[in-house]
Amino acid sequence: MGAMLSIETLFWAPLGMDVMLLVGTYSACKLSGLGWYLDEMKKHSEKKNDDDDEVIDNLVKDESHPIHSVWDLAMTAYSAYGCLLPWATYVAYRDPSLRVSLSWAMTTLMAAKLASPGAWKWTNANGQKGKILTIIFFYLPTYGGYATYKSFFSS
Repeated sequence: MGAMLSIETLFWAPLGMDVMLLVGTYSACKLSGLGWYLDEMKKHSEKKNDDDDEVIDNLVKDESHPIHSVWDLAMTAYSAYGCLLPWATYVAYRDPSLRVSLSWAMTTLMAAKLASPGAWKWTNANGQKGKILTIIFFYLPTYGGYATYKSFFSS
């Protein structure tokens, strides 16, 4: 029973963290919008200009600016993730046989994050180093470890 609890922790710990992160970040993005996002990017940027506030205000007010299309596309994708992750969590709770496939899917998502072009631009200003290290030392060992163990070593 103890071994079963520990292997299941490899599944539920990162998934629970992802659901909590989703609730916080999605609600902030959805409720606060593009202006909030651009302000946050400015706060974490290495290069800060005095006129950044005015530029951000102008971008947010100009509904025809292409950045709004990019924001809408990003929020559409995030909304899909915001629906699918809680649903997948519920399904994995109800049917434990689906946990392995969800773990493989999340491992693949984490690997895709590592393969993104900006992933290895380690600057302390935007916290990228911490994000990458979290994927390498938390998400891959937990999601990947669970999926590997259940796929190849569990009877």
